[in-house]
Amino acid sequence: MASILGFVTSLLAGAFLLIAIIPLLGWLNWITSLPVAVFAMIFSLIGATRGSLKGLGMAGAIISAAVIVFALFRLFLGGGIL
Repeated sequence: MASILGFVTSLLAGAFLLIAIIPLLGWLNWITSLPVAVFAMIFSLIGATRGSLKGLGMAGAIISAAVIVFALFRLFLGGGIL
């Protein structure tokens, strides 16, 4: 169950990240992409270590890590706001 929740929320974080790529909407990473991606990472790692769907948990963790890295890079480019 944790694997599915982590995977779905990591996809949701990726969708928020796509919206925050639009110029002048980078601040949305602070309130949407990053918190959801961290939440997804936690549940994905729990699912990858304890659940029966370990592959789905690892996929969610990889997607969450990519979202976190890209969101932080986007915030770095925009000075944390843009």
